[in-house]
Order: sequence, then C-alpha cells, then structure tokens
Amino acid sequence: MDYQIRPARADDKTAIAAFTQDTFSWGDYVADRFDGWLANPDAMTPVAVDEHDTAVAVAHGVMLSPTELWLQGARVHPDWRRLGIASALDDTMERWAVERGARISRLAIEDWNEPARRQVEKIGLRPVSRWTHASRDVRPAAPPTGGNGGRRRPPLDRLTRAPSAEAHAAFMAWSAGVLGRTGRGLFAVNWTWRRLTIDDLANAAKASALWICPAGWVVATPHDETLEIGWLETSEDDVGELLKSGLDLAAELGASRISLKVPDIDWLANELTRTGFDSGGIVVYERALQP
Repeated sequence: MDYQIRPARADDKTAIAAFTQDTFSWGDYVADRFDGWLANPDAMTPVAVDEHDTAVAVAHGVMLSPTELWLQGARVHPDWRRLGIASALDDTMERWAVERGARISRLAIEDWNEPARRQVEKIGLRPVSRWTHASRDVRPAAPPTGGNGGRRRPPLDRLTRAPSAEAHAAFMAWSAGVLGRTGRGLFAVNWTWRRLTIDDLANAAKASALWICPAGWVVATPHDETLEIGWLETSEDDVGELLKSGLDLAAELGASRISLKVPDIDWLANELTRTGFDSGGIVVYERALQP
C-alpha cells in the first residue's frame, strides 16, 4: 500500500480522531492536542496519507531546547501497520529538527509496551534512563491532633517557596547525587524529558515553583487539580519526609491528587509504595542526530 508524508493540516483531525479513539483502554490524547500541536512554531506534526489524501498515521516532534528534539504521539491506523510508517515519520521529524540545530532526539514509552519498545530499538534508539510515574489521592500527611478542632499538625519539614539563590545549590546537589546520575541529567516537563540546567531551577523559583525544606527541593506546579512534581533532590534518609511534605503542600494548594516523575531507584520506589502511591515504569530512549 502506497503512502505519502506531508505536514498535517487542520482538516486531518477527523480522520486522526477516528483511528486513535481506542488506542488505550481510556481512549487517547492525540485528537485533543492536535490543534495545539499545529499552532506550536517549535514543533512539526507530519502525517502519512493514502491515495485519497486521508491521514492514516500521525506523529509529533517538538524542540524542547535548541539541541533537543522530543518525539511523541506516533499513531498508525491498524490497516496500515507493519509498513515502516512510524519509522518514516520519525525520520521526517528528525531531518526537520537537524535543520534547526537538534543534536539529540528522545521519546518515552511505558515499560509494559513491548511492541513499541521493540519498534524504536529496531530503528536505533537506545534506552538511557528508567523512570517511575507515581500518583495518589491527596490526604493529610500529618495526623490530626486532639483539642484543636481537628486541624492538622504542621509537618516538621514543611515545603516553602525557594528564592532564586537556591537554584545553584539545588542543581549542584542533584548533579553530584544519585538522582541526577540515574536520570542521566534529565527532568520531566509534563510527559517530556530534557536536560536540566541551573536556569531551569532559577526560572522555576521566579515562577514560585521551586520549593525547599530540610529534606530537599522539589519543582512542583498545580495543574488541573493535580500537583505535578517533575523534579526533586533528596537522599535515601530524607525521602520519606520530603514525600510527606509534598503531600502536605498539595493539600495546602487545594490539589486533589499528587503526581511525580522520578528516576527509577529502589529506595525511592520503595518509599513511594510505602507512602501509598501507585506507580508505573517509563523508559526514556534517545538517539544522536547527525548534522
């Protein structure tokens, strides 16, 4: 079956929504984000089309930094699979990104998705880091005390907003520690990963998203009633207190859930389980790009 690859258009959305609605048990996010993808000047969304110019596959690539391309949202109509279309879409996005200065491309796949992992490994992407995505409902992390109307006892290690001056100390501790090394210098921004810089932490502080307590630092942002933590720095001895403080912070900010994406480290995973989080594994892949 012959196909052509071209940039996506707004009128491709109907066809894409039709073949992506049952991607997962809960549906898919591609159709909901499609309009935003097209509007992003730092992104490319190619489609494969049949002889009638109807979209039968789609993917999305976005420049997360001047040198880092993130690949996501690759979907192929069931009738058009096993023809190398996903690989062709990846190649199209990588060539576009190289022209803009990209030197690396990355993507993430849930660790249970063996077919997708085999496909990207077959075309030369290699796994570079493993991550845990953990979440739970927010309940008081500190027990109520009697005689005070049921109010919670403030945690000993309460997270407070960190000033920009903390960015350097936080970055140095993380870079030299097990979290930075295990994560290969990456951090999560929603469902994308890229290299962390000191400026990222300084900008987070300016946006009131960098938090500090004696147990460590976190970058935490409320989003749709969920407190999203995409980066943290702590130790094996302190991680329990930091997670409790994160739960208290989520409650203070009115979030109903808390979500973390952290490097897959045994002591961190064990504490997440002990603290009541549900967890899943993610593998981040990358490939060097040639100019």
